[in-house]
Order: sequence, then structure tokens, then C-alpha cells
Amino acid sequence: MNMKEFKCPKCQSNMIEGIIFDNTRYGPSLPAWQPGKPERTWRGFKRKKTRSPITTFRCESCGYLESYASIQ
Repeated sequence: MNMKEFKCPKCQSNMIEGIIFDNTRYGPSLPAWQPGKPERTWRGFKRKKTRSPITTFRCESCGYLESYASIQ
């Protein structure tokens, strides 16, 4: 995605690429998108092999966040 063309849909300011960390019992991890509904296990939720990393953009002006899962 070309950052020069990526504007905030709320206020039209520039969006900055970043990530959101998830603090887990085993340390920080990156969020990922997976298809389907969540399936509970005794340790939390089942993680499928088919997952896509998530990139989040934040508006420099208003702080609006927008996330995208990469398409593989």
C-alpha cells in the first residue's frame, strides 16, 4: 500500500503503518486473522495454520485506527 496515497477516512490526514502487540502469557505476539468462528480449547482458542498477519494504520491527526489482514 502506498503510504503517500493512504489517507484517514475520517479527517483525510496521513495514516502511519504500525502493529498492535498482544501481551500473552508467553510474551508479546502479533495478531493474525483466521477464517471461521473461534473454537475454545482448555488453553484458550484453537489456532489454525491458515492465518494472515494484520497491519494497523493510525491517523497522525485524529488517532483513528484501521486494520488490514494481508492477502496471501
